[in-house]
Amino acid sequence: MSIKDTHRLESILEAISKISKYTGRFQNQDDFYNNEEAFDASLMNFIIIGEMVSKLSDDFKKHSQQN
Repeated sequence: MSIKDTHRLESILEAISKISKYTGRFQNQDDFYNNEEAFDASLMNFIIIGEMVSKLSDDFKKHSQQN
């Protein structure tokens, strides 16, 4: 695995951690949706995850596929 892939995977894990932190305090989805800051911050981290996944090398993706 390349160092770039390692950094991208670390970014994905960090974004997941942030989403968990931002969403963990809510009792239901309506409360979360109505909290603009937490909702927007979570969405931004989903965008980061998507961007990092799209930048993973083809070699990494090929070797990581489950059969």
